[in-house]
Amino acid sequence: MFDWKYVWINLIIFLISYLIGSINISILISKKWNKDIRQHGSHNAGSTNALRVFGIKFAILVFAFDCLKAFIPTMIVFLFKNYLNNAGTKFIIPLFGGLGAFIGHIIPCLFKFKGGKGVATFFGMILAFDLTTFLMLALFYLSLVLIIRYVSLTSVISAVIFAFLSFIPYYYDTWVLSFINRDIPLWSHSYILVFASIIILLKHIPNYIRLVNKEESKLNLKKFSN
Repeated sequence: MFDWKYVWINLIIFLISYLIGSINISILISKKWNKDIRQHGSHNAGSTNALRVFGIKFAILVFAFDCLKAFIPTMIVFLFKNYLNNAGTKFIIPLFGGLGAFIGHIIPCLFKFKGGKGVATFFGMILAFDLTTFLMLALFYLSLVLIIRYVSLTSVISAVIFAFLSFIPYYYDTWVLSFINRDIPLWSHSYILVFASIIILLKHIPNYIRLVNKEESKLNLKKFSN
């Protein structure tokens, strides 16, 4: 039987994860270097702009951190839920941890609500959702960005496709690597992933305008080989 206290538990999970997601190392480190990343390049605090402004090594660090800050809260909630081992915990949704970090990354309270676009944290949510799907997403993303050379378009296409792929029934039934999807209301995590993908879609509206006007920059890998 549903108990309304689980609404509050999920809300607390979301808020704590939001605070974790608000920690942005690209802003912290770039400020330490007296070069706030939000004042350079695309004025975005994500890994793509980190690549443009500081190079590939820093971009990898930023991406990994942003991915893990969505993955780790989700897994902590899952482990805590398993520890309780209570029938009512069916309504504790682990991926609310990832969603909180995702929102925190985009509108961080620690940095005047000006953050990134959430792509790396979306990767972290997918990693928590299912390892195989994360590897597929990474391969698809890298292949597509090398073909079309537009990071923004690749990010949106990848997020939307893989959010809707999460509705494949085996994720909630027999697939062994999707263990966090057991013992939750059906499709709960998929709805969260679709919601996150819609936010990514909306966050890239300025990029669509630049694409239409042929002003969007293509990725130049040679430039970032340092």
